[in-house]
Amino acid sequence: MVKKQREYVDKNHRVRETYYDLCEEYDGRNAESIKRQLKQLIKEDPDFLDSYLLLYEILQDGGNFHQAEKVLNDAYGRALKMITDKKGNWPDILEWGWLENRHIIRTIFNKAISLWRNKEIDNALDLFRKLLKTNPGDNVGARDYILAIRMGMSFEKFEERFNKGGYYDMKLVNWFDKNYKKFPDEFDWWEEAIKEYE
Repeated sequence: MVKKQREYVDKNHRVRETYYDLCEEYDGRNAESIKRQLKQLIKEDPDFLDSYLLLYEILQDGGNFHQAEKVLNDAYGRALKMITDKKGNWPDILEWGWLENRHIIRTIFNKAISLWRNKEIDNALDLFRKLLKTNPGDNVGARDYILAIRMGMSFEKFEERFNKGGYYDMKLVNWFDKNYKKFPDEFDWWEEAIKEYE
């Protein structure tokens, strides 16, 4: 008998539209006002995680790294509480295709990057792998980060090599395609899984 896969799809959050409006308003100069409004949104709906992520970004930009990390950890803790079962197991499927899931995936992804930056390589790899496993379509690019870590790259080196001012171009895609087969233990299952996306 085939085990039924457990899929997680979050609910719709009323504050999402207000959050998008704040994103539009944010220009760097109005950071204090936006921070206050984000904190209010978090009070209104503590399980809408994008509010934490923008606050995290603003705090980092302002050099408040300790406070930023606390905000990210709060969001990450909530994300895990939402998606895991009573035993702490992740769902089998957590797809980006559901708009409702994106704030959760972004939160876990940001936490994984933070762990990588802080040289907590095994923990970072664990999160990137779980993101890829639950969403093989991999809209966030977890596979690129897994490959970079497996190839011994630091986050800083990865960004220096591939970040083109906030976006990644074909150079990253070509690099991944050229190198991922060196790690069959990591990517053989994924290669099979993405056939259904083609």
